[in-house]
Amino acid sequence: MTMLRSITCAAALVASVTSFAPPTLPANKASVQRCDTTTTAKALPSAMEVQSSLQFAAGFPAMYALLSVNEYITHRYYQHNELGKWPIYKAARELELIPKMDGGGHVEHHAETYDDMSLKVDDAQWMAGAPAERLTNSGDPWRGTAFTWQVTAMMIAQCIPTVYPTFYLLGWSPSATTALYLPAMLLHSLVWNALHPNMHDLPDVPASIGPPSSALAGLRGTPYFVSLYENHQGHHVASGRANYNVCCPGVDHLVGTYMATETWQPKMREKTARPLVGALSAAEM
Repeated sequence: MTMLRSITCAAALVASVTSFAPPTLPANKASVQRCDTTTTAKALPSAMEVQSSLQFAAGFPAMYALLSVNEYITHRYYQHNELGKWPIYKAARELELIPKMDGGGHVEHHAETYDDMSLKVDDAQWMAGAPAERLTNSGDPWRGTAFTWQVTAMMIAQCIPTVYPTFYLLGWSPSATTALYLPAMLLHSLVWNALHPNMHDLPDVPASIGPPSSALAGLRGTPYFVSLYENHQGHHVASGRANYNVCCPGVDHLVGTYMATETWQPKMREKTARPLVGALSAAEM
């Protein structure tokens, strides 16, 4: 099933590239005959060709930017329970118009993570408490750190309201947008599953559960993955008040929530776990 999804996404991406390729222009024999072969230069691209090329090129940074924004908002406002402080959320909850959105165990994940990224599962007192029991009783061996196929599908659905209107304005067709969007989301989940569970000393995610960690496990130790690792470690050391981006850095730098390694590293303490500052508990949501 996973292989079929990958092949389908790849085929769609090829199709989108083809759809944006400029049409072949018929040769004008009269013009060719009038041209002096010693002075003939390559024909300049038509306006249509230039427009198609610019639209196609703009799609890739636009997709990255949208994923970075979505990752930031989801992490900061949903997973950290910031949403629970909003009056509109409180009112909707009181009227039972929306379900509880308590971050899916992410607050508990922060509370059981040491500064070195290992987990407090060796602490009997912690494991006997309600936050740890929530993670344990969920039956999730990754303790909320992995993207399952279900979570990946939810992330895809969540980004649709921003991705398709943006790409419509860029001149992309729905089919071409889908052909770029689905592989981009799959790649995001593959990076997450290769990075996040492993940095907390948890097992790799198999393809039967979610995008397999093994697909990009070979990148661990590369400058790219080391930078992502350090960025997310800083998020934990800063008690969740910085570095909200995980796989798609960008928004933190724009809104002033980025914390450089040289800033957070001196704050590290041995066997210290840091609950989220200001986060609401699941019961308060």
